[in-house]
Amino acid sequence: MRRWWRAGCAGCLLVVLLGGLILGGCAARFFQSTQREPELPVNRFLRKQLEVLPPGWSFSKVDAKDISTDSDFTWARWAVWTGFEYKASLETSRRNLISEEIHVFRSPFMAKITLSPSPSSVYAGEGYTPEGWAYRPPHANRFEFGCEGGDGVAQPERCSLILRYEEYVIVLSTPIADYMTLEDLKRVLEVIDREMADFLQHSTLQPGPRKVPESLGP
Repeated sequence: MRRWWRAGCAGCLLVVLLGGLILGGCAARFFQSTQREPELPVNRFLRKQLEVLPPGWSFSKVDAKDISTDSDFTWARWAVWTGFEYKASLETSRRNLISEEIHVFRSPFMAKITLSPSPSSVYAGEGYTPEGWAYRPPHANRFEFGCEGGDGVAQPERCSLILRYEEYVIVLSTPIADYMTLEDLKRVLEVIDREMADFLQHSTLQPGPRKVPESLGP
């Protein structure tokens, strides 16, 4: 009887040990850092978005000094805060600015489990979906979209959203007005989706330390 009991205990211990090794291996695989070659050409990516914005919008090219690696502000390996400005607006508030955050995580898994990559993104995607809006970027791994203000039905004052493409998370906030309509926003999202899908298809992801780029492209 004792032999059977000892054999049973030994078997249980073996199962527990094997399970721990398997789970440990999975955890290591999920949390291990990855590197992508080539890296996202941020300025080209922004320029493609600018091409479909209405006249009057502009953006300033970003470079290495604009990269953030402070974990107090983002869970990503590195991030860039950028956006577009409408020069003809007479308003002095944030209403004439489109803000865009690009967060680059160590791995797709880390990007997936991080719901809010920065304090400014906590409420991104919340609000209501305007009447008639049905677009969803077909290549995005995550898409959250919401608007606020306006009539609360079809014509909001501002919309925000979060998109994820593998280890990249994009947070966007834009005014909705005569100089930036919901149809304009849809065109921007179509460009983001197309450019990210093309970039991921023509780049390689593999294990390795995620380096902070020295350049964000011309």
